[in-house]
Amino acid sequence: MYSAELFVKRLLIRIFHRWAVRPFCAPMDVPLASLKRILVVRQHDQMGDLLISTPAVRALRLRFPDAFIAVVVRDYTRAMMENNPNIDQLIIFHDQLKNWSWAEAKKFWNELRGGGGFDCAIVLNTVSRSFSSDLIALLSRARYIVGPDHIRQDTALPEKIYNVSAHRDPKKKTEIEYNLDVVGVLGAVPDSLEYDLVPTNGERMEAENIFSSLSIPKGKTVIGVHFGTLLITRRYPVEMLAGVIDAMIEKFDAEIALIVGPNEVELRKYLLTLLHHRVYAAPLMPIRVSAAFMNHLDLFVGNDTGTLHIASARRVPTVTLYGPTDPTIWKPPHARHFAVIAADRVITSITLEQAMAVIAEALEYAAAHRHERP
Repeated sequence: MYSAELFVKRLLIRIFHRWAVRPFCAPMDVPLASLKRILVVRQHDQMGDLLISTPAVRALRLRFPDAFIAVVVRDYTRAMMENNPNIDQLIIFHDQLKNWSWAEAKKFWNELRGGGGFDCAIVLNTVSRSFSSDLIALLSRARYIVGPDHIRQDTALPEKIYNVSAHRDPKKKTEIEYNLDVVGVLGAVPDSLEYDLVPTNGERMEAENIFSSLSIPKGKTVIGVHFGTLLITRRYPVEMLAGVIDAMIEKFDAEIALIVGPNEVELRKYLLTLLHHRVYAAPLMPIRVSAAFMNHLDLFVGNDTGTLHIASARRVPTVTLYGPTDPTIWKPPHARHFAVIAADRVITSITLEQAMAVIAEALEYAAAHRHERP
């Protein structure tokens, strides 16, 4: 089955390479003043990866303040981009065939082609190349398709889809900066590396009510703990995390709020059986309400997952437990973010003492900079 899918994919790639030829254009020769409608394609990633791209979108808005900017996202990641002041339209791409009805397909087509299509499409592929992302860029009728030069759909074929090439800097950078390099070929310069995730007033109020319902004593240090991730190699074992939580309560006189996603409710029940102290279990919340809830925290502790980046978007100091992933690339590059790194890249190697030392440092930072948060 996999071989058949691979064969079909390669066949389609070769067809598109013949059909989709656009004249190559050096970045300096792109007529920037003519780019009135810009499409950003980032529909193949997870929530955290999508948030990482928001500084690039903001840089585009600063460079093209009057342009119409649309972003293609998956249906289950759209929450990361809703209410973003730098985006005029979100175009939803369903990742599963069962979610495509005739009406949905027609809507997608009209949004992609309406207004004469787009003048420029930017494909933010930094780690892997998405065939569907390339196809979306082609269907947008964009004369200029911008993409990085380090990933090919088929190494046996020359690049024919990205006709404006963004050079991949060989120097190790954060993923935020790699995204910025792509839009940088159009003269888009960032004002900062901060993420954009802006809750509505209704979402803020809902989060306020949820936090109040937990009845956490006022004036106490509140540490949010999220323990999930779908990748086991990135998950600090809950048996070990229970020891960290108990130690935080004992050493820092802190109150702990457990935050869960849809896949972690049962795991939280198990974690609660391991603890020796009382903690507060926040209910399962919509993603954007959960983001607003983060503003009630003094510190966030968790694994390398999308929830970390949501906390970062709300300017909350964080401590992240890292196993196989490289924090120099994936950790938010701001002073308020601290990493506990397994020396052998195996997350179970992180000791209680190692975690507590970093948490103490992060709490000291949080106390000194609490007034800087929105």
